[in-house]
Amino acid sequence: MSEIKNPLEIYGALAKTNCGECGVPSCMAFAAAVLQGQKKLVACPYLDPAAMARLSQNIVQRRSLEDDHQQAISQLQQQVAGLDFSLRAPCLGARLVDGNLAINSLGKDFIITPAGEMVSECHLNHWVYVPLLHYVIVCQGKEPLGEWVPYSTLPGASEWSQYFSHRCEEPLRQLADAHSDLVFEMLHLFGAKPATLSGGADHSLVILPLPKVPFLINYWEPEEGFPSKLNILLDRTAGENINAQSVNLLARGIIEMFRQLILRHSRDGKLF
Repeated sequence: MSEIKNPLEIYGALAKTNCGECGVPSCMAFAAAVLQGQKKLVACPYLDPAAMARLSQNIVQRRSLEDDHQQAISQLQQQVAGLDFSLRAPCLGARLVDGNLAINSLGKDFIITPAGEMVSECHLNHWVYVPLLHYVIVCQGKEPLGEWVPYSTLPGASEWSQYFSHRCEEPLRQLADAHSDLVFEMLHLFGAKPATLSGGADHSLVILPLPKVPFLINYWEPEEGFPSKLNILLDRTAGENINAQSVNLLARGIIEMFRQLILRHSRDGKLF
């Protein structure tokens, strides 16, 4: 029997009663959970022992996104462990506190230990964990020039550019359309500073997701017959202080944070 990589191959051996005794609502959901390593075949009380033995020998479990994120974090932690924090701190625009790095992100300190572990009063997830560790490792300490460029011009951004547009800029535009006052109030609370630029944007704000990786957010309000516009620009030096994928994660993290805050603080508790 060849390797099993499709849940349908597991589903074919199940009773298909959708009894729920395994802890998931259907046999198909159970088959997918087994392939992802979330359930064991033995959890199905009606699976023939011979079929269970045959399947067990050939299942190739899929990696979950959580597994991928954890593997990325572990690899970055190993690289961080070999760094001299006393030398890295000035380069990063960070502080050295009791042998740890204190890196300010949107006005909040994130503490990185010599083992690459992270501590903060904020909720930690891969949106912030991976970019901060990568920043610690690769940042060349280039001071921002105040010269703003599109995300697509960053080294290695080509494969992520469409994603950045559709999953970062467009959702933030929609949030700004629906909750303009709240969104810009939150940006100011997270340390945004007004930027005076040509281009006629109704709002131009600079935020600091990382000390040497500023974002410029430009928003044009909708006018009669014309929809709103929003873009997120990077300093020309960004590619020397972080990589394009980490910029993507930082921007997505900001969007997700704003979504949660809007759900919590908007008058009707809705995004749109």
